[in-house]
Amino acid sequence: MTDFLLTHNETMLTRKALGLEHGNSVNRNRVAVHNTGYDIGIAQRLVGKGYMVATPDRDFGSMRVFAVTAAGAKAIGKKLPPAHVVLPIAA
Repeated sequence: MTDFLLTHNETMLTRKALGLEHGNSVNRNRVAVHNTGYDIGIAQRLVGKGYMVATPDRDFGSMRVFAVTAAGAKAIGKKLPPAHVVLPIAA
């Protein structure tokens, strides 16, 4: 069960990406963080855990965009609606 343990900051960034700041329903699946900001390290840790993926096609300027995986949503007790499921990039 320790696979699902997230720090407070990881949980908050995941919730922000899913649009859960002011409600309980997943209404998006993306979060933009500045490439030299505090949140970039959090997002990269979540990528390392398999709970987020980078979406470079959505990056803009110095902002890097990340999306939550199904495992990341599960880690905070949510299930991604089909419209928000992120498919891996084919190599």
